[in-house]
Amino acid sequence: MKVKLKIEEQWLELERQSMQKMLDEYKAWERKTLKKAREAEDLRGLRDVFYELGDRWEWSQTAGAWLSNGEPLDAVGLVIRIPGLVPNKERYVVYAVMAYSKGFTDKFDHLGDKERIIIERDTDTGQILCWSTSGHGAIDMFPVDLSSLESVEKALDSCSLVAQPGDHALRIETPAERAMVPWLARRLWGIAGGDMSFSMKRIDVLDWKDIEESLDFRFYRYANAVIELERVWTQLKGGTLNQAREVVLDQIPDHIETRVTVTLRRVEGLLYVLWFRPPAKQIKVVRALYDEIRAEPTPTEAQRELHPYLGELLYSLTDILEKAKFLKWRSVLEKKEFSESDVFRNLELSALAKEALATVLEDILRDHTLSYIGYPERATIRNKIVRVFFGLAVLPIRLLFSFKRWISKVLVKRIPLLNTKVRVPERTQTQD
Repeated sequence: MKVKLKIEEQWLELERQSMQKMLDEYKAWERKTLKKAREAEDLRGLRDVFYELGDRWEWSQTAGAWLSNGEPLDAVGLVIRIPGLVPNKERYVVYAVMAYSKGFTDKFDHLGDKERIIIERDTDTGQILCWSTSGHGAIDMFPVDLSSLESVEKALDSCSLVAQPGDHALRIETPAERAMVPWLARRLWGIAGGDMSFSMKRIDVLDWKDIEESLDFRFYRYANAVIELERVWTQLKGGTLNQAREVVLDQIPDHIETRVTVTLRRVEGLLYVLWFRPPAKQIKVVRALYDEIRAEPTPTEAQRELHPYLGELLYSLTDILEKAKFLKWRSVLEKKEFSESDVFRNLELSALAKEALATVLEDILRDHTLSYIGYPERATIRNKIVRVFFGLAVLPIRLLFSFKRWISKVLVKRIPLLNTKVRVPERTQTQD
């Protein structure tokens, strides 16, 4: 699948200006790392070098190699399918992965941005809604209705993705609308873009079917396990009122009621971890609670009901973590076989871009929480406030800066002196 990606020329120019500096920083980091590895006296010293690199070194290395051989804002895309929060909804998270995108930043911490939009489809009515990213990962407050485009695939083919790396934003731009409100919003964003000079390219996107079937990376199953566990926990928690009434009537012993309450609180804590910590940091907590309930000699009815859902969660989480690691290492150790696999048969990607696609799956699991990936409704209060702020502030601020640039251009044209460079005469040395 190919998707149209529009990048504002002002960002491309900024990228071109700072790209070489970033590349020099990356090369220096690479030399320093290799030097430490060569100076290791034994395996213990080599292990210490790996620990110092941290969790993101594979992504930094892959994106850095991509940067060394690519152009500013080279990008590929991938689509991750996840269930909706209600049974008749499903969502598609479209990631645009950029090899290099740091905007005003000139510090080498990591290369590449992973910006996203979220598309939701109602399987009963066919309604399709899309939320763009307004800034710094915050999802827009109000979605764009894409129902007239009939399917998610047609929507991605007909629309354009507009990347604004300086804002860490990715928004969808629909074909020309006749309705007043969509036209006005489109026009305002056009004005906010300044001179509206864009670089248009078609990027390759790895479809969700290829990710699930060819790569066997089933993120949908994991997300569904989290939602199902929360559903069962909500039902059991709602039933505590009936249990309390039975306790009063002496139908449930006190120690059983206490165990049920403790179990539900443990699951509540687990759900917090599942929504607000990256998947890579969840496995120990999930396994601990699963093993604890499994080892219970006389489980309560609530524990018996929760246990299979915890088992499904543990299996699906372990599966995506191991698959992500396997894909990353296969892309490194079996480059030729991985590069020629069927999943890339219709994609015009370089070997480095294919390696980046494999690496970014694990990077998402390490870096992004489930609420961040596709469920902004489940965000923390702080992130909800950030979402409201960026949703309301980004467009007015960009309009203000656009107006400022327009005023500057007008003044330069009307008052030529503002565009005149003053030359300072060089001092001449006098000889005695």
